[in-house]
Amino acid sequence: MKQFMPELADPKDRVMEMQKEAAKVEQTSYQKVLSPDELAARREDLADDCIKLNTLEDELKEIKDGYTAKMKPLKEANKIRLTEIKTKQSTQDGTLYHIPDHNSSMMETYDSEGMLVSSRRLRPEEKQGNVFAMSKAV
Repeated sequence: MKQFMPELADPKDRVMEMQKEAAKVEQTSYQKVLSPDELAARREDLADDCIKLNTLEDELKEIKDGYTAKMKPLKEANKIRLTEIKTKQSTQDGTLYHIPDHNSSMMETYDSEGMLVSSRRLRPEEKQGNVFAMSKAV
């Protein structure tokens, strides 16, 4: 690379000489070509920073996963509650008893407490009745 007045060893003298010779002096940003040593140092810094960044991203992922795990049961419970509020019904686990009422041609479904859960019309095959059920009625 070309240097202005290389014979001047003192950088201050060189700057003073350049100020005398310059047509214009401005303070600005510019690009400077890096030496091989500077380039190697930048690459080393980049590699170190990439490793640190990767470590921090891994820590962030673990923290996010922890919060996601804490939030999941609440989200599921809220989803169930929203559905219950929207449908005005709740899902229960238990035994249901389907009892045909041949007089009204309805199949009535009761829970284990004897409360009517639902009813529907008897299907054609259910209308015929069970031989054993008929003998009980007689």
